[in-house]
Amino acid sequence: MDDTLELRDQLARAWRQVLDAAVENGAPPQAVIETMASVAHETFATVFGAAAAASYLQLLAEQLRDLERSETDRLVRGEDGPEPASDPVEADTPIDPAWLTQDTLFS
Repeated sequence: MDDTLELRDQLARAWRQVLDAAVENGAPPQAVIETMASVAHETFATVFGAAAAASYLQLLAEQLRDLERSETDRLVRGEDGPEPASDPVEADTPIDPAWLTQDTLFS
């Protein structure tokens, strides 16, 4: 399978569904997000090495700082912000949101 934009979009929707399903089942959103990030980071480090994982986290942090700086600059100039993004999870997504609560997940 090739690494395409469509694949990345599908994977992002799948992660979002996992997050939404866990929260809908009572898990605190912060705990779900932190756990997902920790598992992703640990897996990244295992697959690509600790140095690559650290570099990737640094890149993400720099991107967030740049985004925050741009937002602050926009507010200082008194400009309107971008339109809010629509929900990335589509109604016809191929993943069953109930899979998270199924006992047969790893059977």
